[in-house]
Amino acid sequence: MKKHVLPLTMIGLLILAWILAFPKLPEQMPIHWDVNGEANGFASKLNAMFSTLGIMVILYLSMVFLPKVDPRKTNYKYFSKSYNIILNAILGVLFVINILMLANAIGYDVPIGSIGPLVVGIIFMILGNYMPQVRSNFFIGIRTPWTLSSDEVWKKTHRAASKIFFFGGLVMILATFAPVSWKVPVLFTVIALTIVAPYIYSYLLFKRNL
Repeated sequence: MKKHVLPLTMIGLLILAWILAFPKLPEQMPIHWDVNGEANGFASKLNAMFSTLGIMVILYLSMVFLPKVDPRKTNYKYFSKSYNIILNAILGVLFVINILMLANAIGYDVPIGSIGPLVVGIIFMILGNYMPQVRSNFFIGIRTPWTLSSDEVWKKTHRAASKIFFFGGLVMILATFAPVSWKVPVLFTVIALTIVAPYIYSYLLFKRNL
């Protein structure tokens, strides 16, 4: 039960924050910003509340129940600690984003555009740090046809991907302090590398092991 305390506490605190802030929120509030910090997406405060809280609740429930239906569920016991850390880290980032969004809607000057790359970078670094410990499964990690068909390919791919994610996240964090014109190219480059490179690497490993 201890592993559920932190995520449920974050969800409970966020519900409380929304309840307290709700009367002070404008009817239409910003929920998305570009890299310049300009709001480019809006929603009614009721829709914003249900959608943002819903994402956290669905994510938590998914991470709790998906291992129970995974055909390789026995592997989860080998990386349960890392699994919970990844879940709490992602929920923590969503919690912070929600609090900043509420603060911005109430009227506080929150530099959302600068915080975006920082938040994504932190997630990438956390994923990179714990990725080598993730065992073969169907729901989390680099799931390609080649990693799922070979434990060796899975292990080597995740070791390589962990470095890509970690240093990619570090670059994203540093991009927070870069000129605005640099942020979009940096973000797209890092995201593209983290998606494409492990996929190609897993295929090359598989072909080499044939």
